[in-house]
Amino acid sequence: MNLSTERELRELFAADAADAPDELAVAAAAVRQVHRRRRTLTVAAATTAVIVAALGYGVHRPAATPQAEPPATPVMSAPATDLPAGVKPGDPLAFGAAQCVKAYAPETLAEQAFAFDGTVTGIGPARTERGNQPPLDLRSVTFQVHTWFKGGSGSTAVVDMSPPTAGTGTGDATAEDAPAYQVGIRLLVSGTPRWGGAPLTDPIAWGCGFTRYYSPSLATEWATATK
Repeated sequence: MNLSTERELRELFAADAADAPDELAVAAAAVRQVHRRRRTLTVAAATTAVIVAALGYGVHRPAATPQAEPPATPVMSAPATDLPAGVKPGDPLAFGAAQCVKAYAPETLAEQAFAFDGTVTGIGPARTERGNQPPLDLRSVTFQVHTWFKGGSGSTAVVDMSPPTAGTGTGDATAEDAPAYQVGIRLLVSGTPRWGGAPLTDPIAWGCGFTRYYSPSLATEWATATK
């Protein structure tokens, strides 16, 4: 091989080498590409894991803990409050055979020593009896007072009244032997002290229309009459 040919070959090889990529640069680019691919795969795997976990939680999610409810208020069995058969609100209370000293009217109601709107809460033995007087068939009746029209101011009142049931027991709702009242019945009650004195000293409720089954309109009339 002559010098001219050898020179040409060296120049050719040198040109090819100059055009060839730098092997270090190629290696670095390859490493970067590998790292980039690994990061991509890692992120994809993590995303997949999150999605799978979320789906699994949605399928197997534990039931939400129910909120604690406040304890239910115990329901007390209320006493009977139905009126006797055949009567309606505002009717006079039908108890005992009474001698009517005066007829019921707003004017005569105003003459009573006490008057109130109350609900019967208890019935017991009479409390107004005196040993030197002939006994009467009475019961002591305790009321929760809703409104005092006159004669008192407390939350309760205890007055003697004719018994709830008297007579022969015919069952006639309009007769004097009909059950006139019981625990839970709301009444408009008026009367006087049995032996005189303060309104609530030995108080006794009057019949003859002066004690009646409660009605809102009648209660308004009593409030007006006793002013």
